[in-house]
Amino acid sequence: MTVVLASYDIQDPKDMSALKAALDRHDAPSIRRVAIFSKLNGEYDDGARENAKAAVDKVIAAKGVADRTEMITIIGCEGASTPFGYAFIDVDDKSVAVGDDKRLAIGLGHADPGAEAELDGPAFGGRVKACVLGAMRDAGLGPDGVATVIVNGPPATSGDAVLRSRRMRAVAALGAGAAIGEIDDRSIVDAAIVSDTSLYTRRVQTFVGPQIKRIEIIVLGNRAGGGGDLVAYSAVTTDLFDVRAVKVMLREAGLQFDHDGEFTDGDRVVAAILKAGVGPGGTVNGAPTAIFNSRTPPEKHVRAAASGVYGALLKNTRIFSTMDPVQQAPWGGSQLCCVIKAK
Repeated sequence: MTVVLASYDIQDPKDMSALKAALDRHDAPSIRRVAIFSKLNGEYDDGARENAKAAVDKVIAAKGVADRTEMITIIGCEGASTPFGYAFIDVDDKSVAVGDDKRLAIGLGHADPGAEAELDGPAFGGRVKACVLGAMRDAGLGPDGVATVIVNGPPATSGDAVLRSRRMRAVAALGAGAAIGEIDDRSIVDAAIVSDTSLYTRRVQTFVGPQIKRIEIIVLGNRAGGGGDLVAYSAVTTDLFDVRAVKVMLREAGLQFDHDGEFTDGDRVVAAILKAGVGPGGTVNGAPTAIFNSRTPPEKHVRAAASGVYGALLKNTRIFSTMDPVQQAPWGGSQLCCVIKAK
């Protein structure tokens, strides 16, 4: 098992030829599983996500790997952001030597979400937990080997759909957190969902998609016996401007700083997946902002700000970033997963 990463720009959501080229480097029978992340320049209502998903579906169907692929598709390239995609491709490559060092592993899973009325309640958290455990088995990972769990789920369609979809993401985070040993099942109760800001996991990012009909899981982690040269790391921060926790993570990964505080080998960071948050009322670094008091939607403010904060640190405009790590980090903080080339 060897996970390779293809990173490619997406100029047109309907054009996934770069993804096709990445998959075509491998014979279909050798591809065990694929995890695809697409970040698009578009809006919620302009069809960009739908067009990209249709294009990806066409590529993976033609390759014959649709049954072993999960994907996350987001819009929003505000700030210094490049529309791009990641394809993590797990291949059976006998030519790659394996050893005792831990290397990147991915696991996939999907499951029925249950009744729409239960999407934002504890029962949904239990379904997510079971699906994550299955994806961990698929990757050959135990709880300690997991770097980040990605959960995608369907939106609520009744009542206050926006509020209930946010609750769905929160309870999904708690359910995934229970699967990796960070959350006690007994704490996943209605009163705690969204409301208990002291209850959060640290290695989960959750999403909701208008075209999603089921629970979809991607697990990123590290295990001994894998091939390749990639390793996944994760960190949580306490504020949008808190880069200290990220620097600590990157130092642990073996990256070096020069005397000016700049990374000397930052190009080893080959993927970054970020769920960015801000404090109560939009506070950043303890100061008030207009994030929630502007004609510009809050997520556009945050994605633009994150592109500057993390782009300057990593010297990269290709960061897969979204907003609102509800119960996925301390209130106001963020969750970041980086995939790094081992030395």
